[in-house]
Amino acid sequence: MRILALMRAIILLMMVIVSLCAEVSGMKIALTPKQKKLKNLIKYSSAETIAYGGARGGAKSRAARDLALTFGYEYGTQSLIFRKYRDDLLKNHVYPMLKERPLLRPYFNKSELILYGLDKNPIIKFDYAETDEEIEKVAQGPEYQLIFIDEASQITQYMIEYLTTPNRDSQGVLPNGAKMIILMNPGGISHAYLKRIFIDKIYRDNEDPKSYAFIQAHVWDNVFWCIRELYQHGFTINDYYYKWTNEQRKKFTIQYSKYAKRLSNLPTQLRDAYLFGDWNVFGSMFFQDLDLAKQIEDPFPIPTTWTLVGSLDPGYASPLSFGLQAISPKGTIHRIATYYAQDKIQNHAINIRKWIKEDSSPLSSILRGREPDYIVSGADAFQKLDKNALQSNELTVKDIFYQQGLILTPANTKPGSRISGWWKWKGLIPDRYKIFRGLNDDLINQMTVVETDEKYVEDIKGRGNDNNIVDHCLDEARYAIDAMSTPYMDEEMENLPGWYEEEFGDENQYDSKKITAMGI
Repeated sequence: MRILALMRAIILLMMVIVSLCAEVSGMKIALTPKQKKLKNLIKYSSAETIAYGGARGGAKSRAARDLALTFGYEYGTQSLIFRKYRDDLLKNHVYPMLKERPLLRPYFNKSELILYGLDKNPIIKFDYAETDEEIEKVAQGPEYQLIFIDEASQITQYMIEYLTTPNRDSQGVLPNGAKMIILMNPGGISHAYLKRIFIDKIYRDNEDPKSYAFIQAHVWDNVFWCIRELYQHGFTINDYYYKWTNEQRKKFTIQYSKYAKRLSNLPTQLRDAYLFGDWNVFGSMFFQDLDLAKQIEDPFPIPTTWTLVGSLDPGYASPLSFGLQAISPKGTIHRIATYYAQDKIQNHAINIRKWIKEDSSPLSSILRGREPDYIVSGADAFQKLDKNALQSNELTVKDIFYQQGLILTPANTKPGSRISGWWKWKGLIPDRYKIFRGLNDDLINQMTVVETDEKYVEDIKGRGNDNNIVDHCLDEARYAIDAMSTPYMDEEMENLPGWYEEEFGDENQYDSKKITAMGI
């Protein structure tokens, strides 16, 4: 009897193992055509970084889980599935995986957030990090042949780039080496960075075009948004994917899918971004009339009769932005160049001085030895460096720049200046605000992605108080535009108490009545 019971137990165990292997070896993992395309790029492409993104609802997250399982059991890979927040990681990946494939539950360690294989080797590590500092802990430890970054546009460029460090295949497990798979939607803090590489295909010196590949995602790539309606009309999944054209899938989904209908009812720009995966409309939401085709111009020497203005948004832990612009007699402001970097304040001052004055600078033929008539700067430049600065002493940023012959004057930060500054800028676009080609990439990126604040529609999202909103170029450009369009003030504004404080301390005070009372 004991032998019979043992044999039954062995047979049952073998059945579980066979069932599990069938479940995760690819036999029962159905992939959509777009997901199959992603799988083939991972297997056969020489690209090291593959982006899969666009519209919401394209089954991108599902692709990450299924492909991590597929490659884990077919090739023995170890994958990292990453999201910014733990709750999102659990709700969008861990819980769905265990619900869809309950046979995996005994192999999942919930404290480690690791799925193990039958051989007790890790297959998928689920991890998260909210800040640049936390990402370093994620990247420590084992190598990952595959790294899936879900909602990549919601994390910083630094975090994306840092995750490449554990993305290795030292054992040659995969046919064409380790891959990073970026799952992304329009919008978010890294919108401009991801759009530049994968949509605009504009590469810098250290970026090889052959290293990148992109798959556009649409809502109608995912049949499950309208599968009930599909069968009600007498069609099958095979019809949908393999007999219909892309346009037919699009029309059917938009007409019958409740999810697609909800996206269709969003404001125009959100609809185009979330439903159609359009990367070119999302960012111009705040600057509604932004038209780069009209506004970008070839550089030319600035006439000596034009006023030349510098503008500065100081950076300690964050990047520093310095801009140059000139105003013509007709009132057109020409943005000449943008210096945008993260470094010690002393190095910034030296670099900007060289950037303006040295013959080897790309600006030499434009400025021809001229220096700014004045430089307006944000409030931080006039406060003493504190213990959180890169160097703590009694000097201010103003003092450090003065040592390099760069004299800073406070920008207008009086109550209401943010809103009036934005409106002055918008009033110049597109005909009276020009941007020199090739010298202002960071400013252009920030202009094209900045969103309107949901509560305060006359200001940008975050109102300057959200560290996740990259707006340093925007702030210093606004300082310059405000100074160039109003009588210049050279008084020492830092001696006026409270001049640098936030325009509106309490959110409830920021309303239309207050704005009207200010005469804006």
